Amino acid sequence: MNLSFKKIAGLFMGAMAALTISTTVSASKTKIADVSQYQGNINWYKASKQLKFAIIRVQHGDTGDADFRIDSHKDINANGAYKYKVPFGQYGYAEFSSVADAKKEAKDFYKRSSSKARFYVLDNEHRKGKGSEQSYVNAWLSTMRKLTNKPLVYYSYQNYVNVHKINYSKFDGSWIANYSQKPNVATDLWQYTSKGRLSGISGNVDLSKVIDSKTVNSWLKQSSADVAKPTYFTSVPASRTITTSKNIYQYQDVNFKSRLSKIAAGKKLTVKQVRRSDHGAYRFQLTNGHYITANKEFVSN
Repeated sequence: MNLSFKKIAGLFMGAMAALTISTTVSASKTKIADVSQYQGNINWYKASKQLKFAIIRVQHGDTGDADFRIDSHKDINANGAYKYKVPFGQYGYAEFSSVADAKKEAKDFYKRSSSKARFYVLDNEHRKGKGSEQSYVNAWLSTMRKLTNKPLVYYSYQNYVNVHKINYSKFDGSWIANYSQKPNVATDLWQYTSKGRLSGISGNVDLSKVIDSKTVNSWLKQSSADVAKPTYFTSVPASRTITTSKNIYQYQDVNFKSRLSKIAAGKKLTVKQVRRSDHGAYRFQLTNGHYITANKEFVSN
């Protein structure tokens, strides 16, 4: 075997090994778990190696309910999932007993949830009110629609849906529990066991299977609310002066291709006009003809 062939063969084998590792890692992220304070302190680094996504509890009931509690690990779990790049939704166990109560519970749930959640879930499995359960569900949904554009998912167990004849077709999807067999009601995500195992969790955990991948994947799309977008000055301040809040650079051109010198934080500058780069970003042109960012994170008036 000549040297060139050895090198080519070595590169090929290395590439194949890397592809195998990558495929194995990707393939291993197939589990879907819902978690709460009852799973204790989750090792999210380990869990992230297996999780496709997680659903994290925020609350059980709401103020006024005898057994109301905010999940003590809601922020710990949300921050852990986010840190290790596990997409997650959040759910609230509902105990509403009227339309007004359902609206209040939706508002409180939303306030207590993480802004990084990709979707929100109504956990509807506890009947309290004397009125129409459907009217409570509808009230929760309409209230949440006014608060967020993120997907809203209906959760319950098979028997509850059948007994109360719940219509959840106006939600962005459904997640139904039934441990004996696949649910006989419409579902996009099936919670099939309460005795699952997951790396990073010492005890049992609920696990679910995807039934409709298109619908479930739509819940995981990153909302614009998850990505911090810079806010720009779009016009020259009345004073025509701005102050740098961080160290920045000035450039010779509006497209920032020719960098000149650094400008220290706290420097006052006089602005001539606002122009936009070829990609649409706003720039300040200074009275010396040079350009700096108009991003409010870096400059203020």
